[in-house]
Amino acid sequence: MTITPTPTGHPGALARVATAVREARGDPVLRRVAAVSLLGAALAAVVLWLTADRGGVMDGVGLSDAWLVPGLMALTCAAELTVVRLRHGDAVEELSLYEAALIIVVLLLPPGLALLTALIALVVASAVQRRPLVKAVFNLGTYAAAVSGLILVVHAVGGTPGHLTPRVLAGVLLGTLLFTVINLGCLAQILGVVSGVSPWQIIRDEARLSLYMALGTVATGLTTVEIARHSPMLLPFMALPALALTFAYRAAAQEADERARSARLLELSQVLAEREDLIRRFLLLVRDAFDADIAVAVTVAGTAVSVDADAPGEVATGPIPAYLERLGDPDRPAHLTTGLTADLRDLLVVPVEAGGRRFGTVALGARTRRGRRLSTRDLTLLAPLGNALAVALRGAEHLDRLVEESSKLHAVVEQSSAGIVMVEEDGVVRMWNEAFAELTGVSAAAADGRPLAGLLDVPDDDDRAGLLPVTPASPQTATELTIRRPDGELRRLRLAHSAVFDTGRLVRDVVVITDLTREYRAERLKSDFIATVSHELRTPLTPIIGYLDLLRTRGDRMTPQKRAQSLELVADRARHMSRLVEDLLLASRVGDGQDEPALRVDLGAHDLVALVRQVTGDLGGDGGRIVTDVPGEPVPVRCDAGRTVQVVGNLVGNALKYSPADARVDVRLHVRAELAWVDVTDRGRGIPADQLEKVFEKFHRVEDPMTMSTGGTGLGLFIARRLAQAMDGDIAVTSTLGVGSTFTLALPLAEPVVPDNGA
Repeated sequence: MTITPTPTGHPGALARVATAVREARGDPVLRRVAAVSLLGAALAAVVLWLTADRGGVMDGVGLSDAWLVPGLMALTCAAELTVVRLRHGDAVEELSLYEAALIIVVLLLPPGLALLTALIALVVASAVQRRPLVKAVFNLGTYAAAVSGLILVVHAVGGTPGHLTPRVLAGVLLGTLLFTVINLGCLAQILGVVSGVSPWQIIRDEARLSLYMALGTVATGLTTVEIARHSPMLLPFMALPALALTFAYRAAAQEADERARSARLLELSQVLAEREDLIRRFLLLVRDAFDADIAVAVTVAGTAVSVDADAPGEVATGPIPAYLERLGDPDRPAHLTTGLTADLRDLLVVPVEAGGRRFGTVALGARTRRGRRLSTRDLTLLAPLGNALAVALRGAEHLDRLVEESSKLHAVVEQSSAGIVMVEEDGVVRMWNEAFAELTGVSAAAADGRPLAGLLDVPDDDDRAGLLPVTPASPQTATELTIRRPDGELRRLRLAHSAVFDTGRLVRDVVVITDLTREYRAERLKSDFIATVSHELRTPLTPIIGYLDLLRTRGDRMTPQKRAQSLELVADRARHMSRLVEDLLLASRVGDGQDEPALRVDLGAHDLVALVRQVTGDLGGDGGRIVTDVPGEPVPVRCDAGRTVQVVGNLVGNALKYSPADARVDVRLHVRAELAWVDVTDRGRGIPADQLEKVFEKFHRVEDPMTMSTGGTGLGLFIARRLAQAMDGDIAVTSTLGVGSTFTLALPLAEPVVPDNGA
């Protein structure tokens, strides 16, 4: 018997693989096929030359060559056609009775005639099997070399005694061994290129089976020859062991096929579960599992996806094949043997449907040139696989929709301006969107998998209970709490909880967080404004009412000097109220944004030294606390004189107000970089670093309005900076807690001025 291993995953496949390999790596294969053919031709020529005058090794059959040669040729051809395909691991081996017939031919015919008989029988069998040209040429070259080696060894060792002798037996054994070595070596060279496995590895893997087959071949051939010589009537019974062996191998092949199919179906179940590249992998596995040549999937859109054993690894997409298009859209599984193309022998077609929905059709086909046929049993197994494919396709669609909806939900969560957090039963964060990361200053990556209570700094212990306030009785609730960010900023948050409980146990809690800080600040500003304005208006209004009541009831009895002082105080308090109202009106016209229109100012060239001296002189009794350091010559600046006096007066007045009663206030004027700078330094308590810029905000007070020890609306610095900016200048502040603060007004010079020595 002969063994023909084929590449992994493609049964009987040297012919099949040859076409694909010729395209992918055809040159190495074709070179080896050519080398084998040349080797066979050379050894055949040697046999014909060396054994031209020799006769058969054994005689006594009683038939002339005219009858013996055609009979042996028919026997050899039939032996080659009796093929059993046996899976061996991931490869498929072709087993036949060809070698046993060869031994009979070599023993009974002269060498040259035996060689021609064996090769002609092989050519006829290849034509009957419709083997591709590459495989036919390769087989012809391989067997020419192997049969030549067999003939040479048998005649060299055994000679031509005409009957069975120990030398003949030894020659047949050695010749058959050489035949096996040559055959296996040639096959290993081709398979090594195709499969990428070392030829020596292939030889080692197949050596044991090849040796067993060689011994079986010798036993069958010699026994048949001896029975033909001495008891020809028993020859028909010689077919029984061969048939029994053939059926035994077919049973083994069927068992191996079932094991291989089970492995493929197990792999197929994993493919259906994974749903990645589903149709292509399904077709490849189903084609291999059923040992088919082609597998086609037709979608309801009219597109066909196919895989072909002649083009391993390739997937073709195109129109529906004609043989399937004529079939239409079958509603039940079908086994077709007619109406197919010339190269197809069988076609199995099953619908792909599940849940009342049709996804398409799957078909498996076997080509005419192969002995393999597809059966009704195969159809019975293929039908549920089609349904499984439909279920997987439907699941893939559902998964795609789920992924799409999940991506939309994820986009909504990530793009939401509200913070969103999801915690599980143990309070561990499982989702933390970007908005909440910005609110808390804690990134989503740092928050994932950590307890919510450990991520948020809640200064008030009473508020900490609002982190997870839900219960089975009230799974939806809202709380407010204050948190401290890592940078120290306080934020007021509203947490809307929506929890899910299972038998009293918290499964998850989705929390939507709204930042209330701005609203709280606005509410606080409003309260502060009301408190401040009430305080500031009440302060001048109280003496006005009191002195007016005094003048109305006892004015005629007051001395002129006392009456004049009372009227002056009323006028001064009235002017204070007027300035307060003016500041409020001015602040209402000026917003906090950078896009607000600039204040109207009347710019011109004015002496800043004179303006500073005017401010210090207008302060009356407090003027003694002010230490002024100004240049002796004028410092012309481009400004509005009235607004400049208002700004400098605000800065100096604040310095006097926030410094102790006996502390001095320094006012220094200097010139640097084409700017005039007025520094006003107090000896007050100082301003915290986080409030240095906030003091210029509208209504902002460093002190709590309800407990403040100094007056003011919180508008002075806001208005002063906006006025300075309107005059192309600015105001800045530096401060040290417990030491004091320095406010600096910068205004552009009206003309170049030489800097003073202190600059």
